[in-house]
Amino acid sequence: MNNRRVAVSWSGGKDCCLALDLLIKNKYEVACLVSMVSKKDERNHAHGTPLDFLQMQADAMGIPLVMIDSAGKYEESMINGLKTIKDQFDLSAIAFGTLYVEEDRQWNELVATKAGLEPMFPVWIKKSETTNLLDQWLATGYDAIICRARENIFDSTIVGKSLNKDLKQLFISKEICLMGESGEYHTFVIDGSIFKERLNIVEADTILNSGLWSLNIKEIQTSIK
Repeated sequence: MNNRRVAVSWSGGKDCCLALDLLIKNKYEVACLVSMVSKKDERNHAHGTPLDFLQMQADAMGIPLVMIDSAGKYEESMINGLKTIKDQFDLSAIAFGTLYVEEDRQWNELVATKAGLEPMFPVWIKKSETTNLLDQWLATGYDAIICRARENIFDSTIVGKSLNKDLKQLFISKEICLMGESGEYHTFVIDGSIFKERLNIVEADTILNSGLWSLNIKEIQTSIK
């Protein structure tokens, strides 16, 4: 066991889940997940996931989830929240699922450093390596469904589908980033090796919101694996 306790910045999607998976495989002790949320809107900022379902996801993995309310001051709230959980969980670092956008990495480094934490980037790649990273994700066996997709690229039928080799071919045909790093699509992970329970979406519909086809989840049930 690596004696460093780390947090993972958590959106609920594939990138942060792959970062989490790699940390666990490399024997880091993942103390908690951290998600920036709007408690007023009852959703997380990254993907607009309802907080109840984000909590169900963390519970299914058996990892504590800390939700930090942005309260209209995102950066300040995140730094202060990280300072609090640094002491609460005795953390030395926080890992991000940032892939190759340098501006995003710089901001991650800024907030982590200001909170007294070392920033880690387990899935950092070159932009040319997205195909390999998607293949790496698909090989893990995790199940991530498309929860958001840009209207100007996809039709509504992509929402709710599992990210698989067929969708990879669709992404290639659309000539987009295969990992969706520019916001072409977002995912919500419902099963995988870390999960003690599978999340089953039993009721949902698709809505169009700010140019994004979005999966409007209404009910999730868990099943023991």
